This record gives sequence, structure tokens and C-alpha cells, in this order.
Amino acid sequence: MTHNQTSKSHKNTPNKLSNQVKSILQEKGFSSVFNWQDYQYFKDQVKTAFNKSQAIAEKFIEDNNYQNSDFNEYIF
Repeated sequence: MTHNQTSKSHKNTPNKLSNQVKSILQEKGFSSVFNWQDYQYFKDQVKTAFNKSQAIAEKFIEDNNYQNSDFNEYIF
């Protein structure tokens, strides 16, 4: 395995910040609001946050509060 292959596989780990944000959004029913442009913008805004993934996910939810949760499509 070359160094390039190793670094690519390492970038797709579950601990990657963007994967953590996606997971939090999915748990809260807002998986459809994730996009890379907003992710980069929110990431810059929360540089000093203790839990960056949680802070970024909260920014996504705040910014998309007009959108109903994914869970609203389900009948319980």
C-alpha cells in the first residue's frame, strides 16, 4: 500500500469531523440539511468550541429551522 492510499483511507474514518456532524444530524432527523459549503462556513464559526461536531450540527439545525425533521415523514 502506498502512502497516498493510506492517507486516503485514513481520511474516511468515522472520527472525521464531517462524519461526526452527519451522524448527529441523522440522529436528530436533519440528515438532508448537510452540505459542504455550509459545513466549511460553520466550521470556521465554531473554531473555539469544545465539541466542534455538536456545535456545527446545531448551526445546521438553527440555520434550517424552517425545515421539518426527517422524522415528520413517518407515521407513528
